[in-house]
Amino acid sequence: MKKWFEKLLKSIEDANKKNFGEGKMDCCDLNQKEKQKMKGKK
Repeated sequence: MKKWFEKLLKSIEDANKKNFGEGKMDCCDLNQKEKQKMKGKK
């Protein structure tokens, strides 16, 4: 793979770890958390 592309993927990986933590990215879990926030605002 090209070095620039590997570097790009690494930077995306690092940004995701910073923003989302080390946990798995499960859409069901993420949606459930968002729904709980919405319920709390009502």
